[in-house]
Amino acid sequence: MTPAGTGTSVEAPAERAGRKRADAVRNREKVIAAAEQVFAEQGIEAGIPEIAERAGVGKGTVYRNFETKDDLVAAILVRRMTRFDEDIIEALDSDDPGAAFRDALRKGAARASDLSFPAVMYWTGKSPELDETKAKVRDHMTRLVRKAKKAGAIRKDAKVDEIWTLFGGVCRSLGDAGEADPKVWRRHADLVADAFRA
Repeated sequence: MTPAGTGTSVEAPAERAGRKRADAVRNREKVIAAAEQVFAEQGIEAGIPEIAERAGVGKGTVYRNFETKDDLVAAILVRRMTRFDEDIIEALDSDDPGAAFRDALRKGAARASDLSFPAVMYWTGKSPELDETKAKVRDHMTRLVRKAKKAGAIRKDAKVDEIWTLFGGVCRSLGDAGEADPKVWRRHADLVADAFRA
């Protein structure tokens, strides 16, 4: 906004508030990304100062967003689950739900191969946001499995809980073994998908 008779732009309160909110969201995402990197390099014992420095923010910004380290680990898990959820949502739009189901598992596995910080091992608390994200992933996967069953691509007796058990077990085993080759992770995702093929 520019008042009459001046050449100075004056930002309206709503515009200022919107910009501050956008900055806060960006800073929060920077902290989560930095924490994931620092934990991977230094372990869960890494301190907030290292994370703040990596994120390019002050320690106060980290504490304003995350009261405890558990909260920060939960945010990392939400970030990862959200990416997997995006893969499943994309698969729901496919005309070939069986192939899309397999592809979603392959994408999730390939991404997991690059995660040198197994956040889930350190999670001890509760997070409404994480619970909500898990519920969304489950709902979308249930819809994808139902669609693939109707297409005759997945066995009729397949259950989503069984998919999580097999796929989660594979991911944990490969992670524990220190396997970093995405080809190996994708192959194991294929084996899981094959277990449910009609």
